[in-house]
Amino acid sequence: MNYLSKSSLCLLAVVTSLTATAQETLSDKLQYKVTGRMLMDGGVYLRNDNHFGNGTEFNDLRVGMRATYQRWDMKVEIGYVGSKVSIKDAFATYTSGKHIIQVGQFYEPFTMDMLCSTFDLRFHQSPGSVLAMTNSRRLGVAYTYNATHYYACGGLFTDNDISNLKNTSQGYAVDGRFVYRPVNEAGKLLHLGIAAIYRTPDGALPDDDNRSTFIYKSAGVSTIDLIYAEVDNARHQVKLGTELLIYYGKFFFQSEYIRTQVKRRNALADYTGQGGYAQCSWLLIGDTYDYDAAPACPSRPIGRALELCGRFNIVDMNDRTAEVLGGAQKDLSLGLNYYINKHIGIKVNYSYVIPGKHIRKISDKNFSVLQARFQFIL
Repeated sequence: MNYLSKSSLCLLAVVTSLTATAQETLSDKLQYKVTGRMLMDGGVYLRNDNHFGNGTEFNDLRVGMRATYQRWDMKVEIGYVGSKVSIKDAFATYTSGKHIIQVGQFYEPFTMDMLCSTFDLRFHQSPGSVLAMTNSRRLGVAYTYNATHYYACGGLFTDNDISNLKNTSQGYAVDGRFVYRPVNEAGKLLHLGIAAIYRTPDGALPDDDNRSTFIYKSAGVSTIDLIYAEVDNARHQVKLGTELLIYYGKFFFQSEYIRTQVKRRNALADYTGQGGYAQCSWLLIGDTYDYDAAPACPSRPIGRALELCGRFNIVDMNDRTAEVLGGAQKDLSLGLNYYINKHIGIKVNYSYVIPGKHIRKISDKNFSVLQARFQFIL
């Protein structure tokens, strides 16, 4: 924590320096607006030896506020999912030209699909490989340099979010992400990225059984956890990810590969898990896709659009050498998304799931699910 605190102070000093040199001609008026979103899902399992229940739910329901003052942007959102209320985004951002400082609770700069807004996802969930090996929002501070062809981001984070603060010493993480965009113009984009995280585990109370442990889990294509790997006696973990994103008119392609390794204590073998996905889309109605340059991640099609999508995902969290059997899974998904306008959309996804060895608490037979979503965003 001492290293984290000193590094955070250095970044905050940079904020102070940038603020001091900023021009004073900026508007002195605070501008704000109410934000919110609703993702309402329904699903039916077509092949289902596991007797999963069909039904509907709110996958994401949020309300919040965004404010702008001079070079500062502030955002706070509260979400309701699974009968639980939690704080989502809660951060302030300072922007000076190509330089951006962000402080508060937000996503770590790792994997572009996790950074993508849930409203803009091609499918109901991020790929299982992404869900298994990335975190939710974390408390921290980050610096970003964002130019037309280059994006670089580094951050320092705790291993907790606001909703999961523990009465013990918190672990910390050092994150880095670099993106090169040799082609970046309207309707055309080539995005090549690489990212890494070094993380230490949280401490533990004397009576806590979950000591120095990293947990990797994934709900796959729906909301039922199929992957669950628990790696104990951890010293630290290192995650590496690669990214490829292509836009060309009506065509869209996105792919990532992620690998995690945990160094362990007590002469236990190190653990390795990995996975990746590839997905593509074609606009049946509409001209091209938007791109969110600030977090360097894909966005939805521009204007009214009808989109046909396909995705293949594979994740393997089994490591026999480390004696951690977290499960493996493959899935193939097809989707049809209709964006009525920039605020309202309808999505229909079909997924065929192929459980691998040691999948969590279900039959190892293949199954499929058909899902539909109505969504709006303010």
